[in-house]
Amino acid sequence: MPAGGSSDIARESVLSRTFASLRVRDYAWFSAGNAAFFLAMQMNFTLRGYLAYELTGAASALGILALSLALPMLFAGPFGGVISDRVNKRTLLIVVQVGVAGNNAVMAALILTGHVQFWHLAAAATVMGLFFAVITPARQAMVPQLVPQQLMMNAISLQMSGQNLTRIVGPAVAGLLIAPMGVGNVYLVTVALFLLSVLTMFPLPKHGMVSIQAGSGGKVFSELAGGFTFVWGTPLYRILMIMALVMPLFAFPVNQILPVFAEDVFKRGPASLGILMSVSGIGGLVGALFAAGISDYPHKGWLQIGGAASMLLGFIAFALSPAFLPALVFLALGNVGSMIFQVTNNAVIQSQVPDEYRGRVMAVLMMSFGTMPLGVLPLTFAADAWGAPIAVVVAQLIGLAVVIATVVFSPSVRNLQITNLEDAEMSPAQAARLVAEGKITREEAARLSGRAGASSASARAPH
Repeated sequence: MPAGGSSDIARESVLSRTFASLRVRDYAWFSAGNAAFFLAMQMNFTLRGYLAYELTGAASALGILALSLALPMLFAGPFGGVISDRVNKRTLLIVVQVGVAGNNAVMAALILTGHVQFWHLAAAATVMGLFFAVITPARQAMVPQLVPQQLMMNAISLQMSGQNLTRIVGPAVAGLLIAPMGVGNVYLVTVALFLLSVLTMFPLPKHGMVSIQAGSGGKVFSELAGGFTFVWGTPLYRILMIMALVMPLFAFPVNQILPVFAEDVFKRGPASLGILMSVSGIGGLVGALFAAGISDYPHKGWLQIGGAASMLLGFIAFALSPAFLPALVFLALGNVGSMIFQVTNNAVIQSQVPDEYRGRVMAVLMMSFGTMPLGVLPLTFAADAWGAPIAVVVAQLIGLAVVIATVVFSPSVRNLQITNLEDAEMSPAQAARLVAEGKITREEAARLSGRAGASSASARAPH
């Protein structure tokens, strides 16, 4: 064997394991659409924050925008989960993402004609939040249908890796384009990207995309209540959901007030905002790829705890950093921990939840985005009153107290172990297509996709 051959094989093995899901055609198309959609979304966040601070000069305006976006997600999200379970997810995403593109087109027109005001930004964010309440659970619930079950955790990790890659590219692209093109024209670029994400939906399978079959007799509100009852009645889901809903209150809002750090703390002007947000995305990407590479690591509880603690400590160091370059390092490290926590939490829930509850459970998980403004708004007001560094440090210290309490009082999290599911020959969507074509029976589809034993999946996790 030539020198270095064994290391090349090992490196190839690591890469093959990390990106295994992308070899599945349906998932590759889904990932391309995911990239276009979240690239546009991240550019949108940057444009909205930049324009809001330019119009008002107040950090609290950023909190109000975050509230406008996230509260609709918090209250409409559970209904979005019911919708994504009841209707074809592929069709749903095509229709709703066209609406997202239209919303941004209206904003572009207001900006280009010189009529934009702050309340327009808040109103557009509210509409976007309503769209996201449907898009997010539908997108997340599609992932397990597109890959064989043994690749589920890897696919979820790669999905979040792609989203974080857009956090690197999106703000940088938006920041670079603002000067030569103007904010309004950059909004038009996001419209094109949202429409591109619509086009990538058409190659995806039409079958296997409805969780609740027609004629089941369920009512919207009873199905909504059933989703909450399922989550709250299962100890493992209950503690995982509590962790997912609580952590954003203390840590995730940090990325929402980066314009304040760029302008008032480090005093480096608008260009530094793109750098800060891109570094946040780099940290998130590294964390998500790390989680994808160790998707077979069984001790998921300690992985979540370690990720949350790293996130909080990293953000404390960022807020206390006296210089810009060290702050970038600590901001990246905080986002590494943040993504390890998010990916692990999401993957454990996705791997255990029955298909018929998947959209509603993911909608409850999505409510973590809705709890974010409950932390963002007071954090931005505290930043106006006492300065952004003090506000961030206090929030992270409270978050650390929550993590310590979880370790001490929750043995179900400390002892949580989840292994990869057994190998399946095809994805659920592929099996559903063969059933629709009359080539196999439903029983054969359940066996070939590994769903025949899915009812016992949750038994592998400690309650």
